[in-house]
This record gives sequence, C-alpha cells and structure tokens, in this order.
Amino acid sequence: MAQIAFRGESGKKYSFAIHPITTLFRQEAAVYVITRRTTDAMNKVSHKHIFVGETDNLGKQFDGVKDHLLARYDANCICVHFEEDKKKRLNIESDLVGNYNPPGNE
Repeated sequence: MAQIAFRGESGKKYSFAIHPITTLFRQEAAVYVITRRTTDAMNKVSHKHIFVGETDNLGKQFDGVKDHLLARYDANCICVHFEEDKKKRLNIESDLVGNYNPPGNE
C-alpha cells in the first residue's frame, strides 16, 4: 500500500496510507484526508487536499454534506492515519487544516 506524508502547520509530518475513494473500511478511528490524485507528464504524482476530517468510525459512510465536495473536486483518494486517541486526532486534523486550508473545511 502506498504511503504519503502530509505536513501540518506546525511543521510536523504525519504518515498516511493512500486508498481509492471507494475503499470500504472497518470500524477504526482515524484522521483522513480526501484528495484528488493526479500524475503529470513526467509521472510525478501530486495530491490536491479537498477535505481533512477525523472519526472514531471510518467504516461509516461519509455524510451527504460532503458528497458534493467529492464530485465537485473529482476526489479519487482517501488518505488514512489511524489514531485511537480523540484528542490527538483533533490536533492532527487542526494542524493539517491550518497548513493546507482545504476547500471542504471552509
């Protein structure tokens, strides 16, 4: 499984596993980043950050409020950082939003 590191506003890096947006997950706590993954002519891969969130149950489907964002930005990946501790998840989410300012978090 592919991995990617996202940097928070604090400068701290967090490791995420990259999955297709259609992946079904078990009930696990995590921070997640929804992205649009693209590859340029030189085969360089990049991710546009669309939404950063946290949940205690990744197995739940995303609510309807986010569906329009997935379609609008043509999201194709969900990057996952598993973390059981709610306080840590909220801190990571805030740190990443502070750095990337994704449109879904406005």
